Amino acid sequence: MDSLLKISLAPATIIYSYIPENLVSFLQVPCLFKTMTGCECYGCGITRGIKSLLHLNLDESLKYNSFSFIVLILIMTISIITLNKYLKIIKKL
Repeated sequence: MDSLLKISLAPATIIYSYIPENLVSFLQVPCLFKTMTGCECYGCGITRGIKSLLHLNLDESLKYNSFSFIVLILIMTISIITLNKYLKIIKKL
């Protein structure tokens, strides 16, 4: 089950990025660190940054969070590696 979750990360991220903002705005969880201190943490803006990257808005993505590109690459890499392992297991059966 864990491997299926990892495989679904990339498609879920891409699908989420194309859902209109007014439909998902109620799903956004406020940052606890920012709420308590008033300062943004290193994770603030990553979701919006990835969404901007998937829409090919590099400048907007960097404005939200400069780590968005790295996180998107990690999500895609984990999904591809896990999918490859999963397919090898299926071929053995």
